[in-house]
Amino acid sequence: MSTTQVETWAGADLSQIGPIYPMVGMEFILFVVCVLFWLAFHVMQAGIEKKEMEADEAAARSPERLKRVFDEEAHE
Repeated sequence: MSTTQVETWAGADLSQIGPIYPMVGMEFILFVVCVLFWLAFHVMQAGIEKKEMEADEAAARSPERLKRVFDEEAHE
């Protein structure tokens, strides 16, 4: 399958051929979009993990659980 009119790259002058891939010139914009998505992912992930940690800490501080842990420690 050929997407350009070039039949061989041997001796081809790329300055005369023109763009050889789609969306030439969009590299920086795509880079910025990717960095923004990457940062948004980490912010959202940190929020999710913070909520999970708070739920785990609240469960660990429950009076029933603390009593059970201290009773188990006393019997060992």
